Amino acid sequence: MRTFLILLSLFVFGAAVAQRDTIVESLLRDVPGWMAENHVPCTGIGLIQNGRIKWLKVFGELSQGHPAPPNTLFNIASQTKPVTAMLTLKLVQAGLWDLDEPLSHYWIDPDIAGSPYLDKLTTRMVLSHQTGFPNWRSGKLAFNFEPGTRFGYSGEGFEYLRRALESKFDQGLDVLMRTYLWAPLGMGDTEYWSEGVGDRFAVWHDGVGRPYAVSMRTPVNAADDLITTVEDYCKFGISVMNGLGLSDTLVADLSRPQVLVKANYYRALGWGLVDGLAGGEYALEHGGSDIGVRTMALFLPESKSGIVVMTNADNGLFVIDQVIRRALPAGAQIQAIMNKGTAAHVRITIADSLIRGYAGDYVQENGKALKIEQDGNAIKVSGDGAPTATLYPEAPNKFFLEGYDVQMEFPDLQTLVVYEGGKKVVVAKRKGHA
Repeated sequence: MRTFLILLSLFVFGAAVAQRDTIVESLLRDVPGWMAENHVPCTGIGLIQNGRIKWLKVFGELSQGHPAPPNTLFNIASQTKPVTAMLTLKLVQAGLWDLDEPLSHYWIDPDIAGSPYLDKLTTRMVLSHQTGFPNWRSGKLAFNFEPGTRFGYSGEGFEYLRRALESKFDQGLDVLMRTYLWAPLGMGDTEYWSEGVGDRFAVWHDGVGRPYAVSMRTPVNAADDLITTVEDYCKFGISVMNGLGLSDTLVADLSRPQVLVKANYYRALGWGLVDGLAGGEYALEHGGSDIGVRTMALFLPESKSGIVVMTNADNGLFVIDQVIRRALPAGAQIQAIMNKGTAAHVRITIADSLIRGYAGDYVQENGKALKIEQDGNAIKVSGDGAPTATLYPEAPNKFFLEGYDVQMEFPDLQTLVVYEGGKKVVVAKRKGHA
């Protein structure tokens, strides 16, 4: 009997290795083609199985003739938020911070000093995106709704938390990160911008593969612009799946749905939470999206498996999605839940004259450019920080991106509005009509 069990365990282990090797071989074969098709110069992938990094590879070049090394440094944009969240939970574990204490005890933004909602704003509200703040302020900071009453994704909330933390501890967020998180986890390649970033940095690229002529130097931010490697973020994700050294109560709180976003998709503390997967599994996820940056991490705590994918181009999303579907058994289901909208979209045919009327150059409120071109009986969008993508008509003035919860509307011939997840995320005016 003992011999049989040993042989059985060897068979199961061998099958798992064979499956992993098949996945790795297919990624080695197909990722370069996906990158070329989408004009993505550099892609880093880390696969996690049984709580360990099983495979790590960085494809492409940092510049012509200079292959990207395994320890390539990527700006991970909003993937910074879970790192800030886990730092905060470490401070809670140490008895130095309280999830439900009003942040007004440590920081009050002058813009909202007289608000009746001020003392309702807590760290829990920030980490689960229930602050009531916009993603980023336009002019003065203001509450769009009462904190704790519903979901509203907000980078401003995380920056508010940063100011409160720095005020209490009299230390910069980067110092707190290094002391309580990066050093203990061995994340030696994780930092905010410094001159030491040097030749390993994956410079940002637009939708046709051209490097952006913008400064890569970014300030310390709780919501954005952390610089790290695929390996370091895998270490981080493994630690999170293993409980991060937190109490059972905090671990349960970390992975508990805090607010419903849509069916089977919630916000937990610092993470998106995808539920309803086979075998009672759930996924903690977070992506990063900024000018020339697209990244994604998925961690499945029950099986201690996951994936980290980082790219340095606006079209990186299309590479990331193919990698996830190929590498994770639950990848397609997770993406379907995350990308599913609340309404069905049916492609129709509209007059070419309408499409030609929408074509042109537009300017977003933040000054970034968008270009709309005719692409058959559809429109192609490109521009600063936007993936080059084709959207199809569902009404004379409304278009949608197949497979994603992204729509574009033209209220008039001078204005375009982009919606993601049912929320207005971009307003742009035709150039010369701002």
